[in-house]
Amino acid sequence: MTVKLFITDLVKSELISMVFVFLLVPPVIYLIRWGGEYFYVYVWAFCQVVVVVMMFVYPALIQPLFNKYEPLHDLQLREKIEALADSHKFPLTKLFQVDGSKRSSHSNAYFFGFWKSKRIVLFDTLLNLTHEEILSVLAHELGHWYHNHLVKSMAASSAHLFIIMYAYGVFVQRYGVQLMSDFGFPTVPDGSVPVMVALMLFGRLWQPIDQAISVLMTVQTR
Repeated sequence: MTVKLFITDLVKSELISMVFVFLLVPPVIYLIRWGGEYFYVYVWAFCQVVVVVMMFVYPALIQPLFNKYEPLHDLQLREKIEALADSHKFPLTKLFQVDGSKRSSHSNAYFFGFWKSKRIVLFDTLLNLTHEEILSVLAHELGHWYHNHLVKSMAASSAHLFIIMYAYGVFVQRYGVQLMSDFGFPTVPDGSVPVMVALMLFGRLWQPIDQAISVLMTVQTR
């Protein structure tokens, strides 16, 4: 990776992060304030909608900002991959190669898409291997699809988020005002806890628990 590319990636990432913060944080704050005792259900549901939307937006609009995607050049390899997909009834619709070598020598392959429209992406670094080796890598990826690992991972992440939001609600109701005082934040006249302050304090305290949960989720997917 060149210095220019590093800086360009950094600027793009920061701008994209700012856009998402601008678009997503206000609705979350509104739902927390508006939702009452069961606000965590509304926030969780909103986040699930965002996740589904991002599964369409990310590969179509965000990924192309960082990498160049092209149809796989090697026609013989394409035929072998299509045959592999057909043999396992994998609904392959498009096959791409991406210029991953401009950032790293790491080789990878992955698939994305919904239902009957799946797309496979090969890093150009992977194309240095033999066709048999590439097919072995893809067979591993198809194994994730066959065993519904992505669906299971999404379900686990969804449950994880629900637990976080529920725990946040309990935290604010029981300890919010006291912790604000302990950390030196001024008391709000109506006795409420500002959402951003509560999220910040909860995030700090929840972090060790979240790390442990993340490790368990990683172990489960391996």
